[in-house]
Amino acid sequence: MLYATLLSIVVSHYYYYYYNVHFNVFFWEFWENWENSKLVIWSVYDELPILEMTLTLLGLAVMIHYLSLILRLWLSSLLSKYYDRKIIWIMLPFLLLVGMRGTFDPLPLTMQRYREQVSAVAHLNSIHGNPYYELYFSWHDRRETSDTNVIKKMLKKATNEIPQWYELLANMDKRRGFKGTDESNYQLEYQLPDLSKKYLKQKPKHIVFIFMESQSAWLADYKDAQFQQSIRKNLNKLQKQGLSFTNYFAAGSGTISNIMRINLSIPVKRYFRLINTAEIFKTFPDTFPRIMERQGYFPRYFYGGSLSWHRLYNILPNMGYQQVFGESAIKNVSKNRFGAHDGDLFEFVHQKLMQAKQPTFNFIMTLSNHPPYGVPESFISPITYENAPQKLKNKILDKDNFIERMRALAYADQALGDFMQKAQESPYFKETLFVLTADHSHDMNLKWEAEEYYQLKKIPLIFYSPNLLKITATTYENQGSHLDLPVTLLSLISANPAKIQSWGRSLFVAPSNKMLFSFHINCLDNVCRTKEQTFVLQKDQHLALCKETWCSEKSKQLSEIENAFWNSGYNYLFQYRIGRKAIPTFE
Repeated sequence: MLYATLLSIVVSHYYYYYYNVHFNVFFWEFWENWENSKLVIWSVYDELPILEMTLTLLGLAVMIHYLSLILRLWLSSLLSKYYDRKIIWIMLPFLLLVGMRGTFDPLPLTMQRYREQVSAVAHLNSIHGNPYYELYFSWHDRRETSDTNVIKKMLKKATNEIPQWYELLANMDKRRGFKGTDESNYQLEYQLPDLSKKYLKQKPKHIVFIFMESQSAWLADYKDAQFQQSIRKNLNKLQKQGLSFTNYFAAGSGTISNIMRINLSIPVKRYFRLINTAEIFKTFPDTFPRIMERQGYFPRYFYGGSLSWHRLYNILPNMGYQQVFGESAIKNVSKNRFGAHDGDLFEFVHQKLMQAKQPTFNFIMTLSNHPPYGVPESFISPITYENAPQKLKNKILDKDNFIERMRALAYADQALGDFMQKAQESPYFKETLFVLTADHSHDMNLKWEAEEYYQLKKIPLIFYSPNLLKITATTYENQGSHLDLPVTLLSLISANPAKIQSWGRSLFVAPSNKMLFSFHINCLDNVCRTKEQTFVLQKDQHLALCKETWCSEKSKQLSEIENAFWNSGYNYLFQYRIGRKAIPTFE
C-alpha cells in the first residue's frame, strides 16, 4: 500500500506539472479512453529522466522498507509492555481517520489547497497531497457532472416549467421565438439577420474554420513590440485586417468540451460532460456541420492528433462531418507523441483545399500549443524570461513553464502565418472566408488577481477575407461564446436568411438585452456571475465584487435566466425526438 501511495504521488505530481489538471481526471479517462491515457503515460516516461527516477524510487523503497522494520520492532516492544485491546480499538479508528483526512491539522487537506502558498514551486501549491482523496473526489465530481439520471428525473418533475424556460429565453431577444407543442418537440428558433449583402461581395466557396489550441485574448494586452512580433505577429495581422470581437468566450471548460458545445450548440450546465452521454449520438438536425451542409458546403474535420482521442472517429461523423482526417492521414512528416505539428497539419489542409472541386467547410483543430508543447526541435523560441515584458514578467510563477509556453505560442503563430502565406498565393484564397477562434483561454500558470478574471477568460474571434469582405478592420464589442458562433457565421453567408433552431445569436447585431453565457462567467448588462461570486463589470473590464442591493437583485434575475438557459438545453438534449440516422464516413 505504501509503494502504491508513493507511485500515485509521483505520477500525480508530474501529471499536474505538465497538464495543469489533477490526476483524478486522468484516472477516469484511463478506463474510458485508453488511447488518450497511453499518450499521458508515454509523456511521463519521456519527460522524466528515467534513470534518475528509477534510482530515486529504489532509494525511497529501500528507505521505506528498513524504516518499516525499525518501526515494527519499536511498536512490538512498545505493545508488549503496554498491550491493551481497548487502546488498540481506540487508536485504530483514530489513525484511519487521520489517514483519510491526510493531516493532523483541524482543517482537512481537501480544504487546504488554496489556504496559503506553502511552496516556492508554484504548481506544488495546487497539487493535492493525498492521492486517495483525489480518487474519492474524482468519483464525486464525476457523479455531479455526468449523472444523467438526476437530470432526467428533474425534467419529469418539471413538465409545467419547461415551456416557461423557453418562453423566458424567447422574450429576451426580439429575433427569437418559442415553438413546439410538448417536451419532445420544444425548440428555440432564431431569425437570422440579412447581413450577406452588407458584408460580403459574394458567397464564399470555401470556409476555413481554425480552432486554435489555448490561444488567449489577453496576450494582445502586452504591447511590447518585440513580444507581439514574436508570438502574435500573424494573428495580429489578421485581426487588424478582418472583423474581430473583443468580448468572446469559450462555452466549455476544455478542448473536448468546446468541440461538443460548438458543434452541437446545446447549452448545459458548466461542469456537465456532454462527451459522457449517449444522447450526443442522436442525429440532431442543427449541428454545425449540418447547417453548413445545408448551405451547400461539404463538411470536413482536420485534427493533428489521434482520432481515438475521446472517440472522435465515431463522434464527428455522427455530428455530420462527411470526412474526418487525423494524424494517420498526414504522411512522411516528423511528429511528437501527441501527433503532427501545426505546420504539417496546415500543409495537409492546404493540399486538400487545392484539390477541392466543390465548396467545403473545413474545421481545423490545432495541437502544438497543447502541453507538453511539442514543436519541431529546430524551432528556437524568440521569447525567454529575460526579454519578456516587465508587466508580464511580474506575473510569472514558473519560469520553465513560461518559456515552454512562449516557444509553443511562437511556433503556432509562425505555422499559421506560413499557411496564410501559401493560401494567398493559391487560387482558392480569393473565394475563401477564414474564421479563427480558440478552444479556450489559458492562465499559463501566471499570477492573476480576481479583478482580472473577465479579461483572463477572453479568446479571439476573427473573420478574415480581404477579397470577399466589404467591411474590414472593424472591431465589435458584443459579448458572445462558442454557442453563438454557428449562427454568427450563418448570418454572414446566408443569402436567404431563415429561422434556425439555436440558443445562439448573431454577434454582428446589437442584442435586445446585453447578455453573456459562457463557461467561466455569465453576465446581464454589467453584472456578472462566476460559479462562486457576483461582480460588477467596470469600464476597464476589471471586476468589482457586488456589495450593493441593485446588483444583488440583478444577479437573481441572471440566475433565473441561467437556469432557463441550461435546463431548456437539457430538455432538448434528452427529450427532443430525432428522425434519421447519420452515415459515418471518415479517413
